[in-house]
Amino acid sequence: MPEIGILKPVDLRKAWPDEARHFTPWLAKHIDLLGAKLDLKLEQVRAEVTLGDAGRVDIRAQQAGTGAKVVIENQLEESDDSHCLRLLGYAANAEASILVWVARAFTSYHKSILEWLNEADTIHVYAVTVRAYQMGEALAADFHTVIEPPQSQPEAPTPGKKSLSTLYAEFYQPLAARLRRRGVQPVGRGGWRGRWRSFQTGHAGAVYATGLDEGKTQVFLALTGTGHREKYEALLRHREQIDGKVEGTPLWEDGSDSDWESRVILEGEKTVSLTAPEEELEAARQWMVDNMLSLREALQPHLDQVLRAEEANLDEMGGAD
Repeated sequence: MPEIGILKPVDLRKAWPDEARHFTPWLAKHIDLLGAKLDLKLEQVRAEVTLGDAGRVDIRAQQAGTGAKVVIENQLEESDDSHCLRLLGYAANAEASILVWVARAFTSYHKSILEWLNEADTIHVYAVTVRAYQMGEALAADFHTVIEPPQSQPEAPTPGKKSLSTLYAEFYQPLAARLRRRGVQPVGRGGWRGRWRSFQTGHAGAVYATGLDEGKTQVFLALTGTGHREKYEALLRHREQIDGKVEGTPLWEDGSDSDWESRVILEGEKTVSLTAPEEELEAARQWMVDNMLSLREALQPHLDQVLRAEEANLDEMGGAD
């Protein structure tokens, strides 16, 4: 019977003395090991790539089949704020669909940030620990997944075989990244999913949103919940100023047919299918980005005025009690 050796854990620096000169090139060369652990087939792998305003990423790749952009940040120590900040920069600027952070260990604080990113449903984030072992003169390594998306992206060789949720996710991920760069942040926990995506206004009971309504592109402000019609009517007093700053003609819906929402909407003329060629999808995304920014610029000052006055009144009422 052959002798069975024992793998003994060793310090990562014994396997890779320097993060940039040893670990990053090794990981790029053995990316299949990481991909197998995450159930991601990665291709077009490049190390030490500059991504414009997002900075220099350790490894860039793409997911085979979907073409989704992947960025990988790695370190040989416990997770720290500098690597976390870089990862957030990639999320905000790189239009990546998948982020992977490899480290020796992760603090509970950093894990909570990555879980929050996954909740936004606009990007898929993985946290992975790496281990090194020695058996005799040989060294070995493996990976362990610590954080992963709630639902991993299914691989699909053709668009027609992708699930509807995957098609929506792939459509919205680049769009959300561009809006983040312009200061429009997605709603995390409780945000809209499927054909809609919601973005923060800075006020409770009000969100900006993008949507595909029967294939037509839309961007809109939604005033929701109790008192939404009163908020809408207060905002309506500024309609002339708002309409004058927006390209196109906003549609004002006072919520008379709804007991929970009023809207100010911009709608595109063309329809688009999620299985359309990428050029058509990109045109629809860019329409949403441009018109969301235009609508927000026109609405936000008046929205702040209306809702801050309401919030102040509520505070006064609470103080009176």
